[in-house]
Amino acid sequence: MIANEINGRIKTFNAIPKVFELKKNVMNYNRLDADVHYADGFREIVAPTLEENQYTTVLFFDVEKDYFTYHVETYTDEEIKQQKIDKEFNLYQQRQNEGLNLYLKHEAEYRIMYLNDVITKEEFNTIEDALKPVRLELGFGQLKTAKEILKDIPASRIGVEIYNTFNSDLDKLINELYVN
Repeated sequence: MIANEINGRIKTFNAIPKVFELKKNVMNYNRLDADVHYADGFREIVAPTLEENQYTTVLFFDVEKDYFTYHVETYTDEEIKQQKIDKEFNLYQQRQNEGLNLYLKHEAEYRIMYLNDVITKEEFNTIEDALKPVRLELGFGQLKTAKEILKDIPASRIGVEIYNTFNSDLDKLINELYVN
């Protein structure tokens, strides 16, 4: 990327423009010699190297280095703490959404099984009752706790195939959404 200060404002470009606003009568400005572009103020943008907890702010022209770059700021301890809270909050929301989606997908399958007379109403109600505590934890984004509760439910209570499928899908979700 390149930039130029035009009429007191820094403007960024992906490349030298075909028409330069300060030389409107010059067509194919981008094909002129690089010395012309340099003389007209075009310089590259150099991104500063950031350390942990730093971020860039305003683009400026560094006269000594003869290029455009960004001011670098460091997050305060309070900002860092808030970022960690926001990140964890977002993870909980993602786990909650994904956990509920997983449960609802399986619930829909059980309902279709009931509607198609694959399982009885009593079996459907047994599955639903057995999985209520799991559903509650999934609703709060607590996938690992839901997994522990599921482990305590005998597979024979809800059907081995149903249990194994739900357990496997929950494992996949946990592996996907938990870093540690």
